[in-house]
Amino acid sequence: MPTVSAKTSAPITIFSGTDRDWSEDIVSQCPSLQVGCRAPRWARNGHTQAALTVFHDEYAPAAVGDDDERRAMADGGTVSLQWAGLNEPAQTPVLVVLHTICGSGDSLRRFIASMRRRLGWVVVACNRRGHANLPLTAPRINTMGFPDDLDAQLIRISERRPQARLYGAGISAGSGLLVRYLGEKRGASRLAAAVAVCPAYDVPNGLRSAHPRYDAYMTRKMVRFFLEEHRDVLGGVDGFEHCAAARTMVEFHERLYPLAGFDTAETYNDASDPMRVAADLTTPILVLNAEDDPVCSASNVRRHRDAMQRLPRVVTALTRYGGHCGFYEGTGAATSWSDRAVAEYLLAADTDAGSACPSSAVDARPGPIASART
Repeated sequence: MPTVSAKTSAPITIFSGTDRDWSEDIVSQCPSLQVGCRAPRWARNGHTQAALTVFHDEYAPAAVGDDDERRAMADGGTVSLQWAGLNEPAQTPVLVVLHTICGSGDSLRRFIASMRRRLGWVVVACNRRGHANLPLTAPRINTMGFPDDLDAQLIRISERRPQARLYGAGISAGSGLLVRYLGEKRGASRLAAAVAVCPAYDVPNGLRSAHPRYDAYMTRKMVRFFLEEHRDVLGGVDGFEHCAAARTMVEFHERLYPLAGFDTAETYNDASDPMRVAADLTTPILVLNAEDDPVCSASNVRRHRDAMQRLPRVVTALTRYGGHCGFYEGTGAATSWSDRAVAEYLLAADTDAGSACPSSAVDARPGPIASART
């Protein structure tokens, strides 16, 4: 079986699942997946790409939406749906966007605007508990979000757009929730296809290889965002101070379980870790990673490569450059390669959505199906 080298010499390497014919057909419809991210020389490292991500997201135009809908969960928790494009025809596909670890639909407004422009679809951001200025109305928080909350949000989306096919895009931590949902639901998933951008794969092990400076920064940010801002609600939960004293993202997640409503770290991981159910995933999915990602290391791709390639309809794209959720290219590094790749894939998947995945059509030849070279 072909392997992924420590440093790929090609701008992009594509790995397929067991349905190789499907993967080849999808990649043939996605020019961006054939050439990779062409970052300018000065932006060919993960740190520069991280700075570009912050810059482009921070200075993106204000979000333009149609509705900001709050929803109460069964245990009293509050989530929300931020809609854009509700005036589109009833059968227009809906892209469901799952945000980053401390983000929201507002922090992804650049990506959402790009998807609206490139696809012409309805886009709805599913905000998790405590995000998007939502009050924490139940003493329960999870950095990855709760699959039951997402299921309730998707049911609501289907109620409002009953004639539309639904697609999912998870960004960073949002990918974890997306894959967890897909693995739990299997064939009952409400999503016709999905995209995972810069996932850590498993939690918390996927964060062990994060660059130390990013790890320290993100840990402080999570303590402030999830704990200090909600001390009035969570402060009385056993384990609050222990979690607040975490020095790394791994420590934070290992200590989070009582605040997420679980008795042990193991039961928390059993209910939250996407890779524990990923083998049951049947929904077509594109996974984007970069070799120079300083947060979700490319070592995660190598560690989980075999498991991902046993899935039926998966395309994993590993680019040489892109950082964590950056992928900016062009002379001024103002264009997002990942935006283009995501849009191309979703359009191809929507064309393909009417066909099933017959087991007789599966070609069990996992391995790279494309490796573009300059």
